[in-house]
Amino acid sequence: MKLPVPTDRKTLTRATLLVATGIALTYLGLDLPHATALTVALLLALVLSPRIDPGHDPQHHALPDTNRDGARRDLSDLTWAMHGSHGRVSERAHRRVRALAATALADEGIDLHSTDPEQVEAAASRLGPLVHRQMTADPRPPTMKVLRSWVTAVENLADGRPVGGSGRSTGHQQARTDA
Repeated sequence: MKLPVPTDRKTLTRATLLVATGIALTYLGLDLPHATALTVALLLALVLSPRIDPGHDPQHHALPDTNRDGARRDLSDLTWAMHGSHGRVSERAHRRVRALAATALADEGIDLHSTDPEQVEAAASRLGPLVHRQMTADPRPPTMKVLRSWVTAVENLADGRPVGGSGRSTGHQQARTDA
């Protein structure tokens, strides 16, 4: 594709002045190769300068958000939201799982955070003694491995299964080694 050279009177006048300046620089002592290079560079700048639009800022249109419930992005966001610092889960995930456990136990008339020995025993029997102790005694967020055992215990509560009733991990099988 051949670009048309601008031939308006103003550009031709400037080009003539640039060539005259190059010739004058040669007569004043600048060697011929440098004077020629300088003149050609200035001529190129003169010819190309009108083609440059300094006010034009390219617009990048945002892609439409096709995020739907259950989309892979939701799962990724949830996973990253669970990871905290120092190998532990985030405070948000810690609070959320404890709240789920408290709600599931409250549906059965058991208070997870009670100091009443009967309530403590009932919660420990439903969650598993180890999971119950981890949820109530240690205020620090657990590791991801320990959180998995908590989630399994809460799932067992929601399904009405007794502790250790499924082949999956429960609080009895998992010791919290991060304390």
